[in-house]
Amino acid sequence: MTEATFRIFAGNRSVDIQTVTEAFALERLFELAEGEVLERSVFLRAPKASVPSEIRSFLTAMKDIKIVSEGSPDARIEISLGKEPSLRVEKGVFKLTLSPDHVDRPKDRRRTLAGNLGLFYSLSLYLLERRHRIVNYHSSALVDEKNRLVYITGGEASSGKSVMMLDYMAHYGKSSDYRVLSTEMGHFSIIADELIAYSGSSFDNVSLFPGEPEKIELMGRLFPNDRMPDPDTDIEVRGTDGSVKTAVSVKDYYSRSTSYSSRDGYRLVYLMPTIDLGYKTVDPFILPKENYGGLLSSLVGVARQKLGQKQPSWIYDERAALFLPAWYLAAEQEMEGKTIEDSLKEKYLRAVVRIKGNPIDFNSNPGSYWNKIVRLLELD
Repeated sequence: MTEATFRIFAGNRSVDIQTVTEAFALERLFELAEGEVLERSVFLRAPKASVPSEIRSFLTAMKDIKIVSEGSPDARIEISLGKEPSLRVEKGVFKLTLSPDHVDRPKDRRRTLAGNLGLFYSLSLYLLERRHRIVNYHSSALVDEKNRLVYITGGEASSGKSVMMLDYMAHYGKSSDYRVLSTEMGHFSIIADELIAYSGSSFDNVSLFPGEPEKIELMGRLFPNDRMPDPDTDIEVRGTDGSVKTAVSVKDYYSRSTSYSSRDGYRLVYLMPTIDLGYKTVDPFILPKENYGGLLSSLVGVARQKLGQKQPSWIYDERAALFLPAWYLAAEQEMEGKTIEDSLKEKYLRAVVRIKGNPIDFNSNPGSYWNKIVRLLELD
C-alpha cells in the first residue's frame, strides 16, 4: 500500500489527512510488513496497559482515528526517502522527506508519523482549528453532567493534569454523572455565542514511579481489570525521570455524549494545578477576576504548546526537529486567542481554580481533595 486517508476525531467533528508514500510501502511507517492491515498497527489499535511501549498509540492523544475511502481530504502528506529529513509545504501539500533510519529505526517512536506526539497529532489539531474553529488545550477535560460543568485542567507537562483526573474519578466512581471528557486534549469552540466542549481520548498515559505504593494501590482500585507494569521491577522502558508510563483506558468513566453545549446550560471551570513532590498541599482557591491579567496568556500558552511552539510537535530523533512551519499556524492564532478570551466571559465561565499540592497527599487520600473543590464551588 502506498496511499491511505486517515480520519481523526474530536467529539463528533473530524478531519481527513491523505497520506502518500513514494517508492516504499506505507505500512513501514506503522511498524508493519507490506500487506499487513493498518488497523493492526500499535499506533492505531487500543493500547495494552501491561505493555509500557504502547504509550505511543495515537489513541492516547485523540479520540479516534479511522481509515476511510470517501470524502475530500483536509490535508495531503507526500512522503519520500532521502539523506536529510525535511518538512516543507508546497501549494498546500506537506512534503516530508525521511531517511531509511528514520522510517525503520526511529529513536522516539512516539514522534513518528502516527505516534501520539507525531505529525498526525499536531496537524490534526491545526486542521480542527482551521475547519471547525476548535481550540485544543494540552489538558485533561472532565464533565459534571449533574451541575452542567466542563472542567479543563491545563498546564505544562507533569503539572498534575492526570493527578486531578484520577482524584475526580476516585471521588465519584464509575456509575455517576461525573465523567471523563478527555484524558489528553481539551477541545472546545465558541461559534455564534455557543460554547461546545468535545470528547477526546479515552486512554491516558499515567506515570508510575518506584517507591510509590499509594499510586499503585489507587491505580488498582480505579482499574481493577488492567494488569499494569510494576515500576519497582526491572523494566527497560522508562522515562528520563525514572518513571514507567502505562496507557490505561478510562472507558468505565468516559463521557456519555460526544459534546456538551452552553445552550444546554454547560459552563467552564478552568483548573490550574501545580502538583509536585516539593510542594505542600494547600486548599484550592478561586482566582479573583481582577487577577485575570496573566491568565489569558497562560491559557494561550497551554493551547499553543501542543503545536510545537514550546516543544517539538514531531521529531524522528532529538537532533532533527521538523516542526509544522510557524507561518502555517499564524492564521489560526487570532481565532484561537479570541476564542480563549471569550471563554473567560461570565456567561461561559463559572470559575478559575488554582491548585497546589503534593501528589503523595492525592494518592494517599484519593478523592478527598476533589471534595474541597466541590465545597469551594458550592456544588450539589
